[in-house]
Amino acid sequence: MASKSVFRAVLVVLFFSLSGMAQVLPLGKVSDPECRTLQQKYIDQLQQIAADAAAVHFPFPFYFSQALDIDEVRQKQMPQGSLRFERVNGGVALAITGNYYISYSADVVNKNQRARRTFQDVVLPLLRAETGKSNRSLPFESFAFEISHHVRSKVMKVGTEGPENLMLFIPRAVGERLAQAKDAETQEAALLESEAYVNGEPFTIWLNGDDAPEDVRDRYLARHHRDTPPTSLASLAIRNNVPPSAPGDSSGTPAEPGTLVSPHLIPQSDLLAKMRDEKNNPRDVSPVELEKLQTAHDATLHKLVNDLKGPAHLVDYAPPAFIAFHNGAYLQLSMSTDLEQPAGSSQYRMAALAFDTHIAHFLRPVSKYFHDGARFDGVDFSTTVHQSVQPASLSVEFVVPLTALLCYEKYDCTGQEVINRSIVLINGERVALDLQRAESDSAGTPR
Repeated sequence: MASKSVFRAVLVVLFFSLSGMAQVLPLGKVSDPECRTLQQKYIDQLQQIAADAAAVHFPFPFYFSQALDIDEVRQKQMPQGSLRFERVNGGVALAITGNYYISYSADVVNKNQRARRTFQDVVLPLLRAETGKSNRSLPFESFAFEISHHVRSKVMKVGTEGPENLMLFIPRAVGERLAQAKDAETQEAALLESEAYVNGEPFTIWLNGDDAPEDVRDRYLARHHRDTPPTSLASLAIRNNVPPSAPGDSSGTPAEPGTLVSPHLIPQSDLLAKMRDEKNNPRDVSPVELEKLQTAHDATLHKLVNDLKGPAHLVDYAPPAFIAFHNGAYLQLSMSTDLEQPAGSSQYRMAALAFDTHIAHFLRPVSKYFHDGARFDGVDFSTTVHQSVQPASLSVEFVVPLTALLCYEKYDCTGQEVINRSIVLINGERVALDLQRAESDSAGTPR
């Protein structure tokens, strides 16, 4: 009996080992010399990721393929293998290409619903498989996916069926956050910081409802404006070779850190205009005025604490209070952040992870308490960051203008743009914080 059990276990291990190897693109098929070198150097890690990806259960047949839009009968006879390093947007991406054999009815399922379903069925499980085993020694900057599904429609009352290709390009730090997200709101925020294309055209994948709101769609398309839409991962423009001015922007104004285009290409909103105007209107921050604010918002703060104390990790010893800061009145929320993912010794990486894994989840919930009658300038998210691997803690404050919170709530601003419009203090010292660079730096030192 024991020998049979051992033999069965060996077969299982052998199956997953072989299936994992089958999903990695053969070395000879990797055209870029640098990526080919990386593929050879890190083949063991890639095979482990491929084994996890091959073990994913998909609702409909999915094949790791070197080409899109292949008939399933023919696909079954072809060798599988598409996990690879590929040069995308001037950096190295961990890429997967595949065919998903689901057929949507265009009359019943619209484009957003199709993209969302394929994202949820295929991309998200694969992303979780990739982030589950990919350690920080693997040298890549982003995750990339090309997935083909089919759409049935009628042309001149004649039924036809054809491919529709979904392409997703996700910065590494954003992808890790997306894979770990436990709610649709966090997933949506990560998707809006990524690039999605359907048949080569920029597209906003919206997780709640039939389609993205028009204003969200406009801002997303402005961020991902390209003169030549990509038709494949290989055809994505190399952003590092583009001059500082974005296409169509003659001002020469560079993009903000962590954003994709010049601010001049992003449609302006009333919120952003209000943010600029309020900089020139200092507020009365005398102790008497702060006490008035405390009294005026007492009922709201009581409800906020009751609702968010547990999930937000608000501390008992420092209840919410209004403070004077930078010629403004700010509501200080004292919190505690426990990092699940080790951050190493870099205070910048600790701060970035604290924002992405904790603080960012409460920007929208907090802003919803102050839509009407708020007579202060913003919220100071003050947190003490702990990680189990190091006994020392870190004090981080994200002093966020109220208008930036509302901008984020409406999906007008990304998390990085909120950081750019805020003041970040680490142990009392003001710092500049680029979330993606800080989180993707395996050495723990910001570049």
